[in-house]
Amino acid sequence: MVFDKSKETKEQRKARKAQHRAAEEARKLATAVQTADTNVEINVLCVRFGNKYGQDYVVKLRNMVERHLNVPYKFWCLTDDPKPLEGVTNILRSNQGYKKGWWHKVHMFAPDIPIAGRILYMDLDVVIHNNIDKLATMWRDDFVGIRDFNRKFHPGYKYLNSSVMAWNAGTQNYIYENFKVNPDSAMRMAGDQDWTWAQAKKVIKFWPDKWIQSYKWEIRSRQELGMAHGVRQFKTDRDDVTPNPECCIAVFHGEPNPSQCRDKFVLDNWK
Repeated sequence: MVFDKSKETKEQRKARKAQHRAAEEARKLATAVQTADTNVEINVLCVRFGNKYGQDYVVKLRNMVERHLNVPYKFWCLTDDPKPLEGVTNILRSNQGYKKGWWHKVHMFAPDIPIAGRILYMDLDVVIHNNIDKLATMWRDDFVGIRDFNRKFHPGYKYLNSSVMAWNAGTQNYIYENFKVNPDSAMRMAGDQDWTWAQAKKVIKFWPDKWIQSYKWEIRSRQELGMAHGVRQFKTDRDDVTPNPECCIAVFHGEPNPSQCRDKFVLDNWK
């Protein structure tokens, strides 16, 4: 049977074109993944200032990267803690005493960071559970981040979540330099990702949504959360949590963080 486009409604035509675009994007993405260079070394970077997270968070992130990254890499930690950790190169900087410690993340974009080449940054409270080579090898000329997880509730949402980002060292220094002009004004924003988005939204590219997911909104459900002892927590522990097959990192933004979650998925992977 020959398909007759003339009998399509406007809505059917829009749906068909959207489906075609999605299929084409999926084909291009699959081709890019297959042809990506896995031999170029990458710099894995995390940030730890103050006492909110102990060194055990750095150790667990290092361990997860070691299990799930096959690309040659060097592991760095931007920190105010001089205590050495095996397999981690510390970049020591003084604690700036920010009311919210996450503002130290802006310092990743400072021109004096002693890293050359591609940087893959990850927050300390993520859980890596699948191979992350694609994050290290895709779009190596671009600044890439997560499309904010409010996408769960607003499908067209376009904003940055900064839990996982990648860029080439030296290309985004303006994020730090503009911050230093008037840090008090910058910190009136809700957080570092708001500042980074405001500065770089014209150039930021987003990972495919399925690659990196919110644990509490996309892998589990917001309806499963409640308050316990002043902390937002899942009402029940589960042994059957299964992320999307394309997902490689679960992000714990806000509460709970991985140390507060007893799901088997977290216990098996966050170590």
